[in-house]
Amino acid sequence: MDKDQKKDQKKDGQTIETDGLKENPGVKGAAADAGKGTPKQEKHFRDRIPNNHRYSVISFYVVFTVVVIFILVRIGDNLDKIALALGAGFHWMRVIFVPLALGFALAYLFAPIVRFFRRRLEKLPYYRKRNKSGLGAAVGITFLIVAAALALGLTFLISAFTHELTVVSFDSITNFINGISKSFNEVYIQLKKWSEQMNISSDALATVTDTITSWAGNLASQAGRAVSDALSHLTGYLANGAFAVIFAVYFSLDADGLKRYGKRFFRSVFPEKATNVMRTAVRDADRVFSGYIRGQLLDALFMMVVVSIALLLLNVKFAVIIGVLTGIGNLVPYVGPFVAYGCTGFVGIMSQDWKKLIVSIIVVFIIQTIDGNIVNPKLLSHAVKVHPMLVIIALLLGSKIGGLGGMILAVPVAALLKVWLDRWVGIMEARKLRQKE
Repeated sequence: MDKDQKKDQKKDGQTIETDGLKENPGVKGAAADAGKGTPKQEKHFRDRIPNNHRYSVISFYVVFTVVVIFILVRIGDNLDKIALALGAGFHWMRVIFVPLALGFALAYLFAPIVRFFRRRLEKLPYYRKRNKSGLGAAVGITFLIVAAALALGLTFLISAFTHELTVVSFDSITNFINGISKSFNEVYIQLKKWSEQMNISSDALATVTDTITSWAGNLASQAGRAVSDALSHLTGYLANGAFAVIFAVYFSLDADGLKRYGKRFFRSVFPEKATNVMRTAVRDADRVFSGYIRGQLLDALFMMVVVSIALLLLNVKFAVIIGVLTGIGNLVPYVGPFVAYGCTGFVGIMSQDWKKLIVSIIVVFIIQTIDGNIVNPKLLSHAVKVHPMLVIIALLLGSKIGGLGGMILAVPVAALLKVWLDRWVGIMEARKLRQKE
């Protein structure tokens, strides 16, 4: 009777008593079920796992934030020591980076000349029969020609400068200083007469003259400090120049190997899409910088030679120095004409030869006009056109960041950014057209 009742209870799904234990008919015994759970238990555990994961993430962020705050506090407490350490590190990096960057720039500038001589040399029977590369000889010829040209130019410049100094005697220096004082007095008297005729108070004229005098004094003191700093750092400049030439020779000799290694590196490290983007960016930079910088250097050389010869023919004092300064000024847009007119006018005023001053100013104006309308556009025909307003903004930023070097590089950098911006705009326009189709 008891057995029949138990069977009936099992069929009805009610509780079964076995050896004093109670079991639900849908749940297996713990002994037979070790390590396994019912579907309801597994679902219950799965529902709890995401909650535990969220708590872990929150805990991680809390700990990470505390650690970051602690590190920032420690950095703030030791900021002066960190700044000194970084300054020392940057100083050592600059010692290596400056000649290395100059060497790369020289090798990049001389690359067309090296390629020209290499092509010519490899056509010779000696190289063609032996299937030899003419790269080494081309690099040697290029740097010898550049060194000879620099030596010749410096010799001519120094000889012209020393000739002007030898012509000057103590009496002529005294007369020159007296002439300057007399010229300024005459100008002041004339300005005073004009101010009286135009009913301008003498106080206003005195304010203007004091301002001009103060400005001239500050300019002279700044020029003196610049010359003093340049002379004090002359040894460092010469050392950087020597190492830059050595690096330039190695860069020129290993140009092909460096290109191959660079391509291998980018292909192995970066995805194909990123590699293509970087390749396009490098090509754009090469096109912009090669076209602009080489064109500007040739234009500066043209102005140096032509202005020097023209002023020498007019028998203007310090003609070669004026020509060199004009060429250097032409490296920066809109600066060359101011340098040319300023130097020519200053020398003419100090020599008190007004006829020669007017003629020399007219000659410089003609040369600048020819350069601005014919020579410079021809040399920069392959460069990217940049809006004048963007050029001025780039020059201001470049002068603030890097001085004269920053001003020289400001325009090609702005042109490169313009090329990249135009390319990005073209990509976005093409993408929108594809979406519409």
